[in-house]
Amino acid sequence: MSVKTDSPLIAKTRVVLSGSADAANAVAAYYAEHDCDVTNDDNGATISLSVGHLILRPGEKHLDIEVGSKSEAGVAQMKAALIAILQSIVPEAGLDCRWKGAGESNGKLPNFRELRVVGVTDLSSHMRRLRLVGDDLEFYDGDGIHMRLLIPPRGVVDPQWPTLAPNGMVVWPEGEDAVAPRVYTIRRIDATAGWIEVDFVMHGDNGPGSAFALNAQPGDRIGMTGPLGGELPDADWFLFAGDETALPAIGRYLEELPEHASGHAVIEVESTADIIDLATKSRIAIEWVCRDLYPSSDASPIRDAISRIEVPKDATRVYCWAGVEQASYKSIHQMWRKEAGLGRDQCLAMTFWRKTA
Repeated sequence: MSVKTDSPLIAKTRVVLSGSADAANAVAAYYAEHDCDVTNDDNGATISLSVGHLILRPGEKHLDIEVGSKSEAGVAQMKAALIAILQSIVPEAGLDCRWKGAGESNGKLPNFRELRVVGVTDLSSHMRRLRLVGDDLEFYDGDGIHMRLLIPPRGVVDPQWPTLAPNGMVVWPEGEDAVAPRVYTIRRIDATAGWIEVDFVMHGDNGPGSAFALNAQPGDRIGMTGPLGGELPDADWFLFAGDETALPAIGRYLEELPEHASGHAVIEVESTADIIDLATKSRIAIEWVCRDLYPSSDASPIRDAISRIEVPKDATRVYCWAGVEQASYKSIHQMWRKEAGLGRDQCLAMTFWRKTA
């Protein structure tokens, strides 16, 4: 079942599953919808992801699965994601499978770290930076600039952290011990000194991340797994777009770009009080879009702003990146792929949050 890949770490399992061909097709369609490379043949499907590869081979009453990645964390991440997708497709199926190969963690989440708060800094009226310290952070000092914070209930002195079941699924603490997983950007890191800095959008006491940052005190504990995401591709011209939730990622990208890089960074915030200093050696032009200056009927000020920027169509190497609210994601993705004619490897638009009211 193996194929030649760039993923040196492999794990395999067999899931007892009626209608395995339909399930495999549904999984392949899910990844195809999320802009992953999917190759179908008579034996099943091979899916290429940023973190590795996935192979599905349906049988008469079973589904053979192979996942591969360059890291143990990547293998474990793909296991959990695939089993979760299968559970959503065939919720009645018993997915009590056992994996062989890489990604075995003796019940521990891959690359889990417990961190402690040591510093709090307000960057603007709606952005707060926490400095967190922990051990063995070298693995997080690389291309993946995002991670998943596991936020414990308020007031819990000794948090209970999640574990891994044999089928690769995460077993989460429940009830009063439940933790809230949220994806954040590692804004800055000094692995040698043992600290990372994370910027939180402050919107009161009504969300796990905002509430944790609002009430953070030195010594407070929080969990972390990851890292997530990949490095920016080589390009000459960049377009970054995002609201407050994407501001930490854009800020880090701007700091890391070389001097020759040009382009634009368009950042949507509530008002001029939310504008912060961003350092860069590059020739990126930074534009701030303040929502309070737009009429309330305008659904997506940031989309309007980036639609006015002409993407180069010559031999310039181009890369466009966006992290926005769900309602803006699809139109930006369509603008870059269909209107600007960019390829899959030339742009990435992501949903960073979802409006609930």
